[in-house]
Amino acid sequence: MTFFLISFGSALGLVGIYWRKHLHMEQKGSWAKQMLQRLHLKRQAGKPAASQVEMLLLTADQQQEMKNLFMSAEAFFENGDLDEAEKLYIQVLSLDEAHLDANMRLGLIYLKKQLSKKAEAMFRKILGIAPADTLALSNLAYALYLQRNYLEAKEIYLQALELDPTRAARYINLAQVYRELKEYEAAIQAVHKAFNLDPQHNGYRLLLAEIYSDIGRHQDARMIVQNILKHESEDTSLRRTARVLLKKIDNAVNTLSAESAE
Repeated sequence: MTFFLISFGSALGLVGIYWRKHLHMEQKGSWAKQMLQRLHLKRQAGKPAASQVEMLLLTADQQQEMKNLFMSAEAFFENGDLDEAEKLYIQVLSLDEAHLDANMRLGLIYLKKQLSKKAEAMFRKILGIAPADTLALSNLAYALYLQRNYLEAKEIYLQALELDPTRAARYINLAQVYRELKEYEAAIQAVHKAFNLDPQHNGYRLLLAEIYSDIGRHQDARMIVQNILKHESEDTSLRRTARVLLKKIDNAVNTLSAESAE
C-alpha cells in the first residue's frame, strides 16, 4: 500500500500531498495466504510452481534453514527494520531463487527505499514465474509510476484490474496515472469505479474534486469539497487538504471572474 509516499509526477502543490500519501504499493494478507493463492495460480496453469521445484532440490536441513531465514526476515520487515529484512530475504533467495514471497518483500522494500528500478526488476521477476499475480502487476505499475513511465504503468494497472476488478484503491491509482497523462475523463471514470466498490471513502471524493478543478469544473469541485467538510468532523489530514483545495478553487474562480470583468 501503505503507502509511503514519494513526490512524483506533475507539481500538485499542497493539495497533492494527500494523494501522494494514498497512491501506493499494495500488500495483502499473510505470507501463508499469499503462498496458497500463488500456488493455486500455478495449478490452474497445469504446472508446478518454480519454487516447489527448487524446494525438491534442497535437503531437509536447507529447507528448514530457508524457512527460519524467511520467518526472521518477516519479523524484521513487520517491525520496520528494512535493512536487516533485506539481508535475510536475499539469503532466502540464495537457497530458492524463485521464492515468490521473498521476491515480493524485496520489491516492497525497494519501493519503501525509493529504489524504483530495483523494485521494478523484482516484480518483473515474479511475473516471469507467476504472470497472473495481480499484486506483482500492481506494484510493478507503481514502480513505473514513480519513474514517470505513465503509459506502461497505465497498461499494467489495466491488466491487474482485468484479472481482479475488486480493489478500489487500484482504480484510484489508475486514476492518478490517467491524471498525469491528462486523460481526465478516463480518470473520472476510474474514480467512479472505486466509488462503486467503496462508496463511503471521502478520500476518493477529494480526488474527484481535484480532477474537476484540473479541468475547470470548479462549481462541481466546490460542492464535493463542501460536502466533505460538512461530514468530516475530525481535524484529519483529509479535512485539512480539503480546506486547501477549497481555497485553491475559490482563487481560481476569482481569477476567472477578474478576467471576465476586464
